[in-house]
Amino acid sequence: MNDFYTKKEINEYTHEFEIKIPADNFKHSYDLLIQEYAKDSDIKGFRKGKVPADMINNQVKEMVKFETFEKVAPLYINTALSKENVEPIAPPEYKEIPKILDGLDITFTITVTTMPDFKLGDVSKIKIDKKKLKVEDKEIEDAIEDLKKTQETKEKEVNDKWAKEIAKVINAEDVKTLEELKTKIKDALQSQKDHYQLHQLQDEALRQGIEISKIEIPESAIKFEASEREKAFNQDMQSKGVKIEDFLKANNITIEKMRELWLKDAKDALEADTFLSLYSKENKIEITDEELEQKINSIKASQPNADKNIFSNPQWREYIKNVERKEKGFRQYIGEVLGKDFLDEHN
Repeated sequence: MNDFYTKKEINEYTHEFEIKIPADNFKHSYDLLIQEYAKDSDIKGFRKGKVPADMINNQVKEMVKFETFEKVAPLYINTALSKENVEPIAPPEYKEIPKILDGLDITFTITVTTMPDFKLGDVSKIKIDKKKLKVEDKEIEDAIEDLKKTQETKEKEVNDKWAKEIAKVINAEDVKTLEELKTKIKDALQSQKDHYQLHQLQDEALRQGIEISKIEIPESAIKFEASEREKAFNQDMQSKGVKIEDFLKANNITIEKMRELWLKDAKDALEADTFLSLYSKENKIEITDEELEQKINSIKASQPNADKNIFSNPQWREYIKNVERKEKGFRQYIGEVLGKDFLDEHN
């Protein structure tokens, strides 16, 4: 227990803090803010900027009280969280807005959500059903027919001459005969199938890893992450000068449906991120200085107009390092579950 707060455990990841702001401390902050308002007030009989604070009307004073609370409360909250080594995964939630009475301490209660402690499950028990996919003759014939319908050629019959014309259109100049074209199409379809299956298997491997590790993200964290996605969407629309209602109409979707999708995306992303952090930590996966510099150099090359100062920022570099650690962990995990031979065959 500390002199300005008490902490109560609701469950393993929910903590309740009752925090007290001493009346004198609050009044000091309030007086400074009300003086700022007084400077901008215009009351008959006083020069602007010379209005006494006690001449401000009661409605403004009440507004300034709550504005003062909004400025001061986070300082007390962050101090309490720091003392207790509590790292929130979503902004603290106020149980209620406190009453602010002159001369009295202000007491309020917040609920803070942290990430539960998870334990990596036994990934050796994960079984993924891998199938050998084949391209059927009909698929090749359908692709030929589609090319015939969509591409203009001098040769109208599907033969070697037609194949040579089509080969130039699809940047396959080495093709000289219809059979060679069919082989090229078959290889491309096989690659597409293998690529699609690999993504499906990776998603399934992550799903089973999350399930076997019993990862359940607190609802408040999911809602906060979804709200951040909505905020980013709104900012993107604003920067492009697009009205949100016009975007929704053009894409035949409602804002309610988009919010459902943001919630699902947030849940999936948080679960995957938590699992990969667990896996990387359990398997002692690290990023060397050389690997980090290679990644940062690739980011520099892809973003030539970026602020150069960001590349030497310690917090940003640590963020990139953590992202790369999880990406490296993902590759190792997928190799462990699907088998290196399978990955080599499909990459």
